[in-house]
Amino acid sequence: MTTSEKALEKNENNINLVNGSTVKLKRELGLFSAVNLILGVMIGSGIFVSPASALKHSGSVAVCLIIWIISGVISLLGALSFAELGTVLGQSGAEYAYFREAFGKMHKFWGPLPSFICAWIYVVILRPAEVAIIVMTFAAYAIQPFTSNLDADYKDLTIKLTSISALFIMTYINITSVKLFVKVQNVFGICKVFACLIVIGGGIYEMAKGNTANIEKGFEGENISAGGIALALYSGLWAYDGWNSVTVVTEEIINPGVNVPLSISIAVPLITALYVFMNVAYMSVLSFSEMTSVPAVAVVFGDRVLGPASFLIPLGVAIATFGCAMSVQFGVSR
Repeated sequence: MTTSEKALEKNENNINLVNGSTVKLKRELGLFSAVNLILGVMIGSGIFVSPASALKHSGSVAVCLIIWIISGVISLLGALSFAELGTVLGQSGAEYAYFREAFGKMHKFWGPLPSFICAWIYVVILRPAEVAIIVMTFAAYAIQPFTSNLDADYKDLTIKLTSISALFIMTYINITSVKLFVKVQNVFGICKVFACLIVIGGGIYEMAKGNTANIEKGFEGENISAGGIALALYSGLWAYDGWNSVTVVTEEIINPGVNVPLSISIAVPLITALYVFMNVAYMSVLSFSEMTSVPAVAVVFGDRVLGPASFLIPLGVAIATFGCAMSVQFGVSR
């Protein structure tokens, strides 16, 4: 056999090996990165805005705090259920992978249809709309300290240009490499938690000064109704959205059998604690009527408590929303 014939045979063997193997993503996300991914998706603008809606529909301070705790427990149970499915299958894609495994072999056409519809809706409709809304929110808060004197038309144009720029940057990060995304996301995750701790610290300071009158009202308030509880629970669960994010990238988690459930067990209770204590901080400063009448609770809280450092709240919201949009974009591509 000549040298060229040996080379041709070797190439054919390599091609057969590639065709016969399964293409898989590299495992580059450790426990810390997995926790930050969950933090990145779950902590967006919700906790800085939705407390107003949750308090309004719950009717009282105590019921509102219970709603936030229940929302966290529901999110944790859902995330652990997905963790079990993800570690058993060992595939990325979350709902898409689970539908494909459950129904894919039942019928040649109808079997794969649920997973296809799920993927199509997520990729074409839900996630692009979600990212668009989040980057618009990011832009609104990011430019807030610099556009107070701009006309409405110029401000809207600035928000749109900033949104497009942010979308370009996060897309560049995601298409460059997973390692770059992990590094950026880890930094943003730490900054998000720090922003939440600033709010909590401000609340502790106010309560130490004796501002506990609003919290001490407990169950006092408007009449509680089933419809109101449902709407309050919806507002709480919206702020917790993203608890399934780590199961979307199961194939990229190092030692997923351990790190997927462990990351969920760390991140979701941590976020629940942050959300509950942030609501307590808000309530220590703002009355029921004040909280339910403002569009962004955290911004008003910052103006009341932080004084010259109040810019940290819009900055924190901008960081949270940018990291959230980048993580959503990272996940939906899987």
